[in-house]
Amino acid sequence: MASSSTKRSPKAQGHLDTLPAPTAVVHRRKGLLGTLDRHQIDGPLVIILAIIGTYLVFPNSFAKKFLFFQEYDAATDTYEKSWYDLYFLVFWVLTFTFLRASVMTYVLMPTARRLGATTERSVLRFAEQGWICLYYSCSWVLGMYCLQLTPSWNNWLVWFHTDQFFDSYPLTALPLITKYYYWLQFSFWIQQMFVLCIEAPRKDFLAMISHHLVTASLIICSLVLNVTTFGNAVFVAMDLADIVLAFGKCLKYIGMPDMICDPIFACFMVIWIYTRHFLYGYIIYAWTLHGGEYYSRITHWGIIGLLLVLQSLMFFWLWSIFRIVYKMFASKGGVVDDRSDDDESPAVAPEHIHKKQRS
Repeated sequence: MASSSTKRSPKAQGHLDTLPAPTAVVHRRKGLLGTLDRHQIDGPLVIILAIIGTYLVFPNSFAKKFLFFQEYDAATDTYEKSWYDLYFLVFWVLTFTFLRASVMTYVLMPTARRLGATTERSVLRFAEQGWICLYYSCSWVLGMYCLQLTPSWNNWLVWFHTDQFFDSYPLTALPLITKYYYWLQFSFWIQQMFVLCIEAPRKDFLAMISHHLVTASLIICSLVLNVTTFGNAVFVAMDLADIVLAFGKCLKYIGMPDMICDPIFACFMVIWIYTRHFLYGYIIYAWTLHGGEYYSRITHWGIIGLLLVLQSLMFFWLWSIFRIVYKMFASKGGVVDDRSDDDESPAVAPEHIHKKQRS
């Protein structure tokens, strides 16, 4: 028989039944990395507002360098590359950190619950993949537009002219929209590495951080070597598959049936093989064929090495994709992507998300 201290009235009991279930155990890094994880919204926001506020009060102050590109050439209506571009990079790394955490916490997680996600892990994964889908959808469309402004654009079957990647070499000056696109992409990849390091690691952490490091290295090399057309081509070849995969995962996390999710995964497989192996292989071929005409032997083969490392990582994930398909047919069930699950079963979320849930 329960003691009187544990008895509750039917009214009180009904009220307790309406409370949300306790969230999963939170696993997060400790120390400085954990602190950065807990302040992904308020930390960057303070700095962003300080920069914008300083610019509004003092338009010609140093804050202007964070918000706008310098070194404008009115004769060609382009912007030359400059060390000041690094200010822009820092500002947008902070901005993407704030936007990702805010959109996940206040838009995507509530949306996941309304659409039927039943566990906190599904809610969190939906938010992560929803952000990826949103960003890459925008970046791919803008990247294809910028690519079509260059002579390297071919057609919608084979996107590139291999003999046109070095047209107008060296490309030290870029149109405003192209420069914005390139440096926003650079900022995004730096921010992705930052998030990987401060949030709890996943099973494929080493593969992901290796992929991000190689990608960032190739971006830096393309800027230093003045071949941003190559970088633009790599961006669009990589982004399309991530849109479809992230969208399919979102549907899976909200409980959509396999008859909907499996065709999307099949579409993703086709896009992955075409863009990340055929088209990206075409880019490697173009550099191998023409890069030696413009750079030293060490530089030429160094870039080839980075490109091949990235391709080898793509083959590693292709093997994972085939393994998922095998499991799907062997178990006669739907697609289950376990490549980026946590090391342990409880959900892992940034601290700012858990603060929102507890409130």
